[in-house]
Amino acid sequence: MLTEALVIAFFIIGLQLMTPLLFAALGEVVSEKSGILNIGIEGVMLIGAFTTAFVGINTGSASLAFICGGAAGLISGVVLSFLYVNRGTDQIVTGLMFNIFAFGLTGTLDRLFLSGIAGPVLPAMPLPLISKIKWIGQILEPQSISLYIGLALIFVVYWLLHRTWWGLYARTAGERPLAAESGGLNVLRLRYFAVMIGCFFAALGGAALVLISSGGFSPGITGGRGFIVLGIVVLAKWKPTLVFVFALAFGLIQGLQFLGGRMELLASIPPQFWIALPYLMIVVAVAFAPGSTYPAAVGIPYRSPAKSTN
Repeated sequence: MLTEALVIAFFIIGLQLMTPLLFAALGEVVSEKSGILNIGIEGVMLIGAFTTAFVGINTGSASLAFICGGAAGLISGVVLSFLYVNRGTDQIVTGLMFNIFAFGLTGTLDRLFLSGIAGPVLPAMPLPLISKIKWIGQILEPQSISLYIGLALIFVVYWLLHRTWWGLYARTAGERPLAAESGGLNVLRLRYFAVMIGCFFAALGGAALVLISSGGFSPGITGGRGFIVLGIVVLAKWKPTLVFVFALAFGLIQGLQFLGGRMELLASIPPQFWIALPYLMIVVAVAFAPGSTYPAAVGIPYRSPAKSTN
């Protein structure tokens, strides 16, 4: 039977599962708008998650762990930027190889240093006025500060891409890189910085995944969320506000695995179906998404004509 308490619990879990997707998807929007398709986002989330768990367990500080998780994303961004931008490697192949590398690296380090140890988590942050509103307050009261940081980043990313000169230049680099360079812009530098921002946000997504659960790490903890994020960005048409809508939708879909066994109507459905449902839905949604067109230069390595002639 679907009770009020069950519905509230469903939305609480859905928001928690949405948070890592929101961080990573906002970062991918910035990266793709500049012309870089970062398939390696899953690996970046894994590295951010492991770093967060490692720092949290060894220092006891969830806040420091969250910051260090983001810093690990910046380091990953430097590596990927060098490969994507400087070396001009194939972005899909490079991203997939980075995912494999990150999975192996974090799994090995987990066995050596963590082995299932739990760590600190970010505390809940109830909002004074909103917490008193029926239902909404009950849903938001148990949410950690990472949710509110993610919501704030929606406006930050929108402002960065649509209200700053850098955002205009980055979007130009993603659509018409040759025209951008002809206008005196450094396309490689713009893309380098965009990938670093994207990886920083993705790693924060991995950090949030750790800090809203047990505070510990397990191999493959991201569970393919990076690939869901790639689909969310396409469905949202690279708009930060729509990223929130689709991230929430997939957070709620993921939350069905916790709801299905508690409802008599859904109890007969195998739990494996609920686990697989978000991945099935993202494939179907992207396949039938109307009017979703990548920025013109996404995925195409750019070689500066000025450097080519030297």
